[in-house]
Amino acid sequence: MTAAPKPPRIWPVLLASAIGLAILISLGVWQVQRLAWKEGLLAQLAANAVAPPIGLAEAEARGARGDDLEFVRVAFDATYKHDATMKMITSYDRGQGWTIITPALTPDGFAVIVDRGRIPAERLESFDKPEGQVKVEGVIRTYGHGKAYFDPENDPTSNLWYWWDVPAMQAAGGLAAGAKPFPFVVQLLPSAAAADFPRPQEPQANLANNHLGYAITWFGLAATLLGVAGFYIYDLRRRKR
Repeated sequence: MTAAPKPPRIWPVLLASAIGLAILISLGVWQVQRLAWKEGLLAQLAANAVAPPIGLAEAEARGARGDDLEFVRVAFDATYKHDATMKMITSYDRGQGWTIITPALTPDGFAVIVDRGRIPAERLESFDKPEGQVKVEGVIRTYGHGKAYFDPENDPTSNLWYWWDVPAMQAAGGLAAGAKPFPFVVQLLPSAAAADFPRPQEPQANLANNHLGYAITWFGLAATLLGVAGFYIYDLRRRKR
């Protein structure tokens, strides 16, 4: 008479379950840490956006110290260089549009790339071009991510821009010798006094914050693994008896 096969040993199940639990719990903890970091970053961006505006020299100094300047408000006088205006393809009211980007020169010698806002495609030849010195108020955009994987290459020769490349835009702006390039973009803020077109956009961080959901998923998988492993080990012990 053939002897009944022995049930599998328990220790390999315990070991595999412990390793799996350690991995899943560590992933959950990491997502909780990422959640705290992301919430702190969003809070800092919100604080930057409502703080009083500063000048370009102060902003440049803070950037040199390593401060995060994203959405820091700035205000300065400048003269637009309309003959060097650049256009970046975008959408407007569910149709094709353009972001109008114009270099500006300040009395103290800064050369700034200014995101003036969006226009619909049909207004490309008929948007506002203020002459003389104007008051510029906006927020700094650092655009540190560079070219995305599916972005086409920018074509400065044809004045077609698809992503933010501040050094290349400074070069395309034909700035006067001796001008100090400001290393970030200034995005104009919407205001009641702004022209109809270009239309400045409300600054948006566009930072996904799904870390809580990811953390719940990893902890849920850990709990599921613990339940399945516990039931399996219980069944093995019962069969051994």
